[in-house]
Amino acid sequence: GSRSHLFRCLSATTGWSTSSTMQLGDMAKEKATPFAPGTRIRMSITPMMLMLILPWGAFVLTCSLSAFKSRYLFPGLVNVALVGFVLFWLASIPIAIWARLKRPEPTWHSYLALTLGIAVITGPLCGDWIYRSLMEPYYRVMDLKVLKDVDITSTRGDTLMDAGIVDFSKGNKLDGMKSWHFKHHTTYCVAPIVSNRTDGPPTGSYDFWAVGKDCCSVTASDFRCGAWGHPHSNKDLPFYRLAVQQAETLYGVVAAHPVFFKWSLEPEIEVASWEHKGFMNFLFCICTALVASLLTLVCAAWRYAWLGRKRHQSDLIAWNGQPSYGI
Repeated sequence: GSRSHLFRCLSATTGWSTSSTMQLGDMAKEKATPFAPGTRIRMSITPMMLMLILPWGAFVLTCSLSAFKSRYLFPGLVNVALVGFVLFWLASIPIAIWARLKRPEPTWHSYLALTLGIAVITGPLCGDWIYRSLMEPYYRVMDLKVLKDVDITSTRGDTLMDAGIVDFSKGNKLDGMKSWHFKHHTTYCVAPIVSNRTDGPPTGSYDFWAVGKDCCSVTASDFRCGAWGHPHSNKDLPFYRLAVQQAETLYGVVAAHPVFFKWSLEPEIEVASWEHKGFMNFLFCICTALVASLLTLVCAAWRYAWLGRKRHQSDLIAWNGQPSYGI
C-alpha cells in the first residue's frame, strides 16, 4: 500500500501519468520505424544500383533490338522479344501495388515499375526512328549488287533491278531539260540519265532516272538534286513513278522499266555514312537515357531517405501537461 501511494505521489509531482507513459512508449516504437520524424533512412547501395541498371538496361536492349541488323534479319523474333519486355514490366505493376499496400516502409517496387515502363516504351521508339531513317536503307543497299561502268546505251532498266550502287560510265549524264516533278505535300523530282553520245537511248526507253525531294522547280525543268542528302525510303517510289509518268506525257518519251537512283559523287562513302550516323544516334540515345536514369534515381533516393522529416503525430510530446512539437 505504501509503494502504491509513493508511486502516485511521484506521478503527481512530476506531471506524468500512466497514459503519458504509454504514449511515450508508443512514440519510442514509432521512432524505430523509417517514418520517425527527424531521422534519415539508411539507403543500401545494392538496390540502388539495380534501380539504375534495370531500367537503363531495358532501354539499351529494346533500342538495339529495334534499330540494328537483328530486326532486319529476324523481325518476328525481335517483336516477340519486345513483347516479353512489356510483359515483364506489366508483371512489376501488381508487385508494386502489393508492396505499397502491405508494407509500411517505403520500397523500390513503385519506382522500378514506373521507370521500367518508361524504358520499354521509349527504347523501341528510339530504335524504330534510327532503323527507319538510316539503318534499313543501309541494309537494303548493302544486300544489293554494286555495278561498275554501266552504260545506258547498252543496258536496259529491267536488268538492274537488283542493283544497289551503280557507277555509270563516262559520257552518261543528267538531262535537266527533261526533268519534272510530282507534288504531294513534298515535291518529288526526277530527271533522266542519258548519254552525250546519242540523242536518246537506243532502246527507245528512258529507264534510268535520278531522283530527289524538294530540289527542283515546280514551274520549269530545273533539277538541282545532287550529291548531298539523306537516304530515300521505299514509300517514296510510287511518287517518283508518278513524276516519271508526267514527264513521259510532257516530253513524249517512254520509260518502260524505270529504275530510280540518287545522284551522288561518292555513293559508297555516302552509304557508309548512314551506318555511322545510325550508330552515333544510338550512342546519343543510350547516353541520354543513362543520365536521365541517374538523375531520377538521385531524386528518388533523396525523397525516400528523408521521408521521416514529415510532421507526424508522434511529434506531440507531453511535458508537464504542455504539448510541443519536435523537429
